[in-house]
Amino acid sequence: MAFDRIKMPDIRKYFKKNKSGRPKFKLNSIFNLRFVLILVIIAAIMIPLCLGGIVIAKSYAKKAMEDIIIEVKGQGNLLAADIASSSYVNTLNSQIVDAELDQMTYTYSARILIVNDNGIIVKDTYDYETGKIIISEQILSALKGNVSDKYDTRTGVADISLPIYNEDNDASIIGVINITMTYGKVVDMTTYIKGIIVTIILVAAMIAIVCAFLVSNVIVRPLGKLSGSIDFVTDGAKARQIEEKSFYEYRKIACSVNRMLDKIKVVDDSREEFVANVSHELKTPMASMRVLAEALLSMDDAPVETYREFMDDIVSEIDRENEIINDLLTLVKADRADAELNISTVNVNELVEHVLKRLNPIAESKDVELIMESFRPFAAEIDEVKMTLAITNIIENAIKYNRTNGSVRVSVNADHKYFYITVTDTGIGIPKEYIDRVFDRFYRVDKARSRETGGTGLGLSITRSIIIMHKGSIKLYSKENEGTTFTIRVTMDRPEVIYCDQA
Repeated sequence: MAFDRIKMPDIRKYFKKNKSGRPKFKLNSIFNLRFVLILVIIAAIMIPLCLGGIVIAKSYAKKAMEDIIIEVKGQGNLLAADIASSSYVNTLNSQIVDAELDQMTYTYSARILIVNDNGIIVKDTYDYETGKIIISEQILSALKGNVSDKYDTRTGVADISLPIYNEDNDASIIGVINITMTYGKVVDMTTYIKGIIVTIILVAAMIAIVCAFLVSNVIVRPLGKLSGSIDFVTDGAKARQIEEKSFYEYRKIACSVNRMLDKIKVVDDSREEFVANVSHELKTPMASMRVLAEALLSMDDAPVETYREFMDDIVSEIDRENEIINDLLTLVKADRADAELNISTVNVNELVEHVLKRLNPIAESKDVELIMESFRPFAAEIDEVKMTLAITNIIENAIKYNRTNGSVRVSVNADHKYFYITVTDTGIGIPKEYIDRVFDRFYRVDKARSRETGGTGLGLSITRSIIIMHKGSIKLYSKENEGTTFTIRVTMDRPEVIYCDQA
């Protein structure tokens, strides 16, 4: 992405006008990603620069002061030797010492005091305190033979005290040289350096702000596109794929959103197909009843048997209409997110036996044998009514689409966590290309044959919804002309219901 194509964000959006017409900063603006990124980038650039500038200025001042103090100490030691050799402490008569004092005073902007061993100031280059007694910790320390110095980086003032040893006896101290000086040049140079650093910081701040806006644009712009695409779908438009060309994290989000959009498309397509199927399924009985009614109306002197036959057909179509509506209502209830389960402890073996007993007359009419295999008795926490409906739908399908003299084998088993119900028939089987769609609403492998058996095409969809409500699973294996096997797995314990506000 080229920077010249990036537009600087309008900062006016972070402000709103109050009643007086003056702009007022919106506090909630600080919580958007762009603002946070700008602050972080600016802080990341400015904080190290500021800290580095402070360290550099202080380091320079400290090093310059230390160098000057060393230099002054050296000059002071030479001066102390000349004072000792000329007996200047007692006579104050030495042109060499006077010249050295004047030179040091001028060079270092210093005030120099010469103190004798009694603490009396015998020489003050400023002529303020000559003849006075001075008592200080530094002077006393120097009279003991210690060289002391202290300096203040804020004021640029240094105070150095050097002992003056007797030329004839190095062990004896005849006085002290006290040098007080200002670091004028150091302070000036430090101030100059600080000015340069401040200038660099200000320039860096401008660069940081520009970079922050550019980087925030690069990072936030893809998120804006993502948000726009989501809003596009939210407003009712058809889902469109989001371009997955950006940062890794954005690509992950875009990929997830695209998968969601694909699912939405599938749901939309399924909904459209569902509505079309519902319309078709409901229209068919209505159309049949209309044809029958119009046929009756066209007959002037139709016999009673004909009227009875036609009315029987109309009643059959009404029953079929009611069956479709009831299945639709059952399916809608099962698909609801807040659908409730009336959980109770149920003997699954007895439940399956009851279903087989109720379906046995249908099986006998089709010459189909029902076989039950139970490996051990057990009970589970399930909704008895809904689970009965689910099992009934599967076994009833196995009977309807079976062969003459065929069989339906129902196996019931359980372990420590799940119970399993397997329904195997010897029927016509399902072609491989149709297996993935048998749970779709209104889907029939053989539509003509399904109508003959009276099915609505909703039974397996209802079954799957019920199993999912129980946090279970249903799998299908089928081979054409050999038979079909459904396997249900459901937890033995009470299924946990997860509501939307807890997710």
